[in-house]
Amino acid sequence: MSRRTLLVLGDQLNRATGALADVGPEDVGVRMVLSRAKLAQRPWHRAKLHLVISAMRRFADGLREEGFEVDWRVEDTWADGLDGAVDPVVMAPSSWDLRQRLDDLGVEQVPNDAFVVGEDGFAEWARGRNSLGLEWFYRQVRTETGWLMDEGEPTGGQWNHDKDNRQRPPADGVSPPPPWRPTEDALDEEVRREVRGFEQSLGLELYGSMDERIFATSRAEALAALEDFLDHRLAGFGPLEDAVVDDEPFMWHSLLSVPLNYGLLHPHEVCEAVDARWRDGRRDLPVASAEGFLRQVAGWREYVWGIYWHRMPGWREENHLGHDGTVPQAFWDGETDMACISSTVGGLLERGWNHHIPRLMLLGNYALMAGVDPQALTEWFHSMYVDAFDWVMVPNVIGMSQWADGGVMATKPYASTARYVNRMTTHCEGCAFDHRTRTEDDSCPFNSLYWDFLSRHRTTLSANHRMAPILGNLDRFSRGERDAIRERARRFRTDG
Repeated sequence: MSRRTLLVLGDQLNRATGALADVGPEDVGVRMVLSRAKLAQRPWHRAKLHLVISAMRRFADGLREEGFEVDWRVEDTWADGLDGAVDPVVMAPSSWDLRQRLDDLGVEQVPNDAFVVGEDGFAEWARGRNSLGLEWFYRQVRTETGWLMDEGEPTGGQWNHDKDNRQRPPADGVSPPPPWRPTEDALDEEVRREVRGFEQSLGLELYGSMDERIFATSRAEALAALEDFLDHRLAGFGPLEDAVVDDEPFMWHSLLSVPLNYGLLHPHEVCEAVDARWRDGRRDLPVASAEGFLRQVAGWREYVWGIYWHRMPGWREENHLGHDGTVPQAFWDGETDMACISSTVGGLLERGWNHHIPRLMLLGNYALMAGVDPQALTEWFHSMYVDAFDWVMVPNVIGMSQWADGGVMATKPYASTARYVNRMTTHCEGCAFDHRTRTEDDSCPFNSLYWDFLSRHRTTLSANHRMAPILGNLDRFSRGERDAIRERARRFRTDG
């Protein structure tokens, strides 16, 4: 009798989740499919293709070492990859579209258990709530798990240490410990050749570099990266987690988003490890740093996963502000005199990664005020970031950075002038633009774009109680200055 075919996707690389958790080599044959149609679907960062394919192939090799028969296939389509499969089964994919596609192909899908709070758990929490704010969800996760809790109360007496974790870059610079780095092997170069081959044979539109791998692509590497972060950078993580410093792209960040989002680490084990470190060494680990990191994984990441499934499929197409502009060319090549955008995109092209503030408050902020189409921006983030998947980018772009859902996730738009950029980054030092002025020839584009954005959307935003006091500031400008702001902003908007 033929063994059942178990499909493993590129972000399900964990032996302890889904349909793989309770089977052995005698029970199933494993199939992993790389689809040429998927590769040709959109532009990609070279590093993303290198990481995904490398991680899949390492996982396949690990299963073979356990005795599994693994059928690795490169096919034209997913449907072709199912040819000859016996009663195929897969852990439910992380994207809405692929779940529908596999349903159409008759593939059984078992529940996705790669998160702490499943889709049903989030739906139960959300039922009957008028507001789906992160804070209340996060508190429930901590209460139920006991992470950073003492006798039912938050460790340190407060749930949220954001005020302690928003320090600006210090004037005398920073010296974060170097992040964990993998030791490359022959497979890395083999996959690079494979990516170059796909680029030529399929005519792929690829960006960026894949010359140096900086993220884990195996279970052993992921565990080593986690241990290194706990040992060397977690204690310093909190205070400067929002700061952006030239020549220090990693700061004290964990670089665990790739192994988490590819399935190499489970968020439960990561949060357990942070909680254990706190309890084992309270004097050496500031609670603000432990809480700040826990909030990212147990709070924001779990929340994004849950709200994605709660709001899909229509959420992806929402465009509350009616923006229809193109993604700026500088987002693709970094060629701009704006030091913050040039540095951010330059680092992105080099690594396929920035931490959350360049994504939200530089790229997202600029795109919002420039009128970029939120669906086009979502696709761009999906293409360019090595840790990006549909469930990650739809909430973070449509809901968070572009306010395209009208406030379901964010209580007000994440729009700001250059004042924020100057306070939280070192980019303004030596920039060709002046962060202090609005309408001069060398005025920072963030300033004119900000006031123009508020003016264009004043009617829509006036219904938001948090925006009303800010909108009143528009009346302080003379007609001449408002006209000058509009003309200045028009140079940088992409919506015509």
